[in-house]
Amino acid sequence: MKKIKLNREAKIGLFILACLLAMYWGVNFLKGKNIFSPNNVYYAIFKSVDGLKNTNDVLINGFKVGLVKNIEFHDLKSGRFRVTLLVNKKYSIPRNTVAKLVSTDIMGGKAIKLEVAPDSLFYEPGDTLPTSIEVGLIDQLAYQMSPVKEKAETMMEELSKTLVVLQNLFNEQNQEQLSQGIANLNKSLYNLEKISSGLDTMLNTPGGAIKQTLNNVESITANLKKNNTEISNTIKNLSRLSDSLSKANLGQTIHKLDSSLTHLQMLMTKINNGQGTLGKLVNNDTLYQNLESGSKQLESLIKDMKTNPKRYVNFSLIDLSRTKYIEEK
Repeated sequence: MKKIKLNREAKIGLFILACLLAMYWGVNFLKGKNIFSPNNVYYAIFKSVDGLKNTNDVLINGFKVGLVKNIEFHDLKSGRFRVTLLVNKKYSIPRNTVAKLVSTDIMGGKAIKLEVAPDSLFYEPGDTLPTSIEVGLIDQLAYQMSPVKEKAETMMEELSKTLVVLQNLFNEQNQEQLSQGIANLNKSLYNLEKISSGLDTMLNTPGGAIKQTLNNVESITANLKKNNTEISNTIKNLSRLSDSLSKANLGQTIHKLDSSLTHLQMLMTKINNGQGTLGKLVNNDTLYQNLESGSKQLESLIKDMKTNPKRYVNFSLIDLSRTKYIEEK
């Protein structure tokens, strides 16, 4: 048998081909593909493939049975995606199995989880599996944080408005007025402190006005307590008096008194007008002048009687010679 001799160029070509095959196998091995193991191809249609990438795992109960081969648009109008799954031929997929897009870690890693349900029938290679999408932790947080975010944005807007109002409020003029107000408040607090100190002195000092007043009130209450019986009797007497007054015909008495006052007023009016004897006596001074003249004459007569008593009284039984007196001018 003759040996085939390869020239140098052929050896170099075979070496390059072997290197290329080894490189292809190495790249696919790093991607998770094993070109020497047979796989079945299945398809899954998703409305969203957020975070899903080629070579992501295909799992059954957490065990890797394949990988994602390709992701492409299934229908550009509806925005759905067709995902190509490579599953090892050793694992048959029952008819009730659902391909679910799940999160594998908190960082957003994705995988296809095959939720297997017992069934007597199995999918054929090339079939399309029903799908569902699991809401991941990040998606749940984003969904729950969305209203919080909206509220935070609203709060930030209100806070911004409040800061603008405060900025306008605390301008230089208002700051000066606020400083004056604080100074006045300090003065008021100082005055209140002095007043409270004065009240404390009046309350606690034995010679204080309020203390004396309280002592006087206490003394008055003590006297009232001691004289409770007399006060009760006085109140009873006042009650009896009020009962007597209520029984008395005060209306008729007041009416008579009013009538008497009316007549008295009429009488005073007549007197002032000079009507009647009393009116003439009060208003006419003739009587006064006559009385004054008579009193003067009576006074002159009494003086004359004291000076010349014999002129008016003679005690002689026999008047031999009656003395005549000449009236002095």
